[in-house]
Amino acid sequence: MTTAFRIRDIAAERGTKQRGFLTVGETPMGPIQIPLVIVHGAKAGPTLCLTAGVHAAEYPAIDAVLRTVAGLDPAELSGTLVAVPVVNSAMFRARSAFTSPIDGLNLNRTFPGKPDGSISEVIAHVLLNEVAALADFHIDCHGGDLPEILWPYSGYFMAGNPAADERGEAMARLYSPRIVALYREGTALPPTKGSFTTEAARRGIPSILAESGSAGGLDPSDVQTHMRGITSVMRFFKMLPGEPVLPGRRMMAAGQFVVDARRGGLLRLAIGIGDEIKKGQAIAEVCDIFGEVVEKIVSPADGIARLIWTHKAVNTGDPVVKCWTVEPAPPHPATDGFVRDVG
Repeated sequence: MTTAFRIRDIAAERGTKQRGFLTVGETPMGPIQIPLVIVHGAKAGPTLCLTAGVHAAEYPAIDAVLRTVAGLDPAELSGTLVAVPVVNSAMFRARSAFTSPIDGLNLNRTFPGKPDGSISEVIAHVLLNEVAALADFHIDCHGGDLPEILWPYSGYFMAGNPAADERGEAMARLYSPRIVALYREGTALPPTKGSFTTEAARRGIPSILAESGSAGGLDPSDVQTHMRGITSVMRFFKMLPGEPVLPGRRMMAAGQFVVDARRGGLLRLAIGIGDEIKKGQAIAEVCDIFGEVVEKIVSPADGIARLIWTHKAVNTGDPVVKCWTVEPAPPHPATDGFVRDVG
């Protein structure tokens, strides 16, 4: 009986690390490939799938996966890590935000994909059926794309499987620095149609969306947010020695709202990412091409600035900021023992 962990022709024996490529299609100049690493621990344990680069200009997520894989010693690992550091190679090469330069699709709105579709649909099908399907748990690492400044958070789709949902919520609480979003059908936080994590959760694989990073940057603090989250999840499932640490109490996202501009001009922001905002508070002003202020934008509700669009020249209807509405997270026995209050 073999002890190797295999995906296509990439096979790792116990206590080894192997890497290679999955070919998923072709361009006129050659194959389209997905890089993959298998770290097969010397000791038995669960399998975690770790992906980044579904949106391939979200660089802290990619760097965190690369650093995690490079620093992982198979001799110290219980179980198996399957890592895809850059899912969407065409986007990575083209430095493209959101959509593939090959077929124009947003991969994270394309799952479950199909084997005979366009390249994004094929990538989604392969990832879901040949990679994530082999795992007990999955983390999809993201961040703010090129036009987005983002406040870190994690999210999980509650698919209605009690055992999987318990683990998925635990993973989201362990990963996030503060805010956790639990998505449910028919609520203020509906699931994102066609996303990797939603479709994996529907198949019984606890799969979290992990967000940290902004606007095409590679801030070391954003990379560390991802790496701390990955380590906490792996420690929770006893894949690595030690215990996870949650820095302070979790806040639960209860809803969200977007504030947009109604006049065109130059946008002057009065808030920053992560700021707590009160109803009626000034968010920004818009001035016309002659410098006259033509609009003062105020918040319609209390919230936390979770995403700020980077554009500073706005049209009527352009979004300015997206905010969470939050409440203290209810008790969660599986993870509450790891909370450490911070000053």
